[in-house]
Amino acid sequence: MNHQGEKHTITRRSFGQLAATLLATGATGSFAQESAYPTKPIKLYVPSPPGSMYDAVGRAAAREAEKKLGQPIILEYKSGAGGTPAFVQTKLAPPDGYTLVISGLSTIRQPILENVGYEDVKDFTWIAGIGGINFAVMVAAESPFNTWAELLAWAKANPKKVFYGAPSGLGNSAHMFTAELASREKVEWTPVPFRASNDCVTALLSGQLTFSTDTLIGALGQIQAGKIRLLAMATDARVANWPSVPTMRDLGYPISINSQFGISGPAHMQPDVVRKIQDAFLFATEQSAFISLMEKAGQKPQYLNTSDYTQFAVKAQVEQRILLTKYGFAKKT
Repeated sequence: MNHQGEKHTITRRSFGQLAATLLATGATGSFAQESAYPTKPIKLYVPSPPGSMYDAVGRAAAREAEKKLGQPIILEYKSGAGGTPAFVQTKLAPPDGYTLVISGLSTIRQPILENVGYEDVKDFTWIAGIGGINFAVMVAAESPFNTWAELLAWAKANPKKVFYGAPSGLGNSAHMFTAELASREKVEWTPVPFRASNDCVTALLSGQLTFSTDTLIGALGQIQAGKIRLLAMATDARVANWPSVPTMRDLGYPISINSQFGISGPAHMQPDVVRKIQDAFLFATEQSAFISLMEKAGQKPQYLNTSDYTQFAVKAQVEQRILLTKYGFAKKT
């Protein structure tokens, strides 16, 4: 989550040093002797269930990347607990390039929230960023609220009756963003965690939720069908597909969600293997099928090479620890 004018200072030197260490230790081996990789199918763990945002985007990227790699990429789903099962299985796998995972802020947050089977970003090789996730505040089309102002007025008057959807669980982007909105309005609303967007959308449409902060791509089908109404974007700028929908920044809240995701593997992967995977997913983000999927949800591929994705992870780890500590979610050390 991005707080304009409220960011804690993280020196380029501090996270740059850790990023350099990660790049040095996370990919070991010799560039001079190229491996024959890949010679067999590659497993890609998806940290959310079938039909989720990560499933849709991961599947589209994998279908293109495997054309470049010459081997199939097989998706395997390990959802629940913010994606922890997928991240732990990847951390424990041999660093040979045959086990990968869709990674992002959830990967970084889990060990800050609680004791899991890995410590921090150093347990992974951050191979390539492939996109960003756009979130929005939304209600069912049958909701009486047509604007954020209408919802807010009712929610401030009836705080104990407000239940909002938080896909990917407590402590993740949707929850933290909405908790910050409530904090600024000096009210408390009840978050309802879900494994992924598809479950959250179902609950929203069935009337179990007052509203949700969810991904555009996860709710896209119901938005296009007119069953969900967007009240405000959690983005820095308005989204071209829905230009009349204001951002929360437009409405006076200096916050947004900036959620990069991509492809990671176990620590200590060989540099030539990392480079081949990185290049394959760069190729994927340049293909029309992947671009089209992202653009339908008002998004564009956001490719980061290994160096840049590693620096993103290191910086985000510091920022997320500050944020989660602020709200009392960080585990006690």
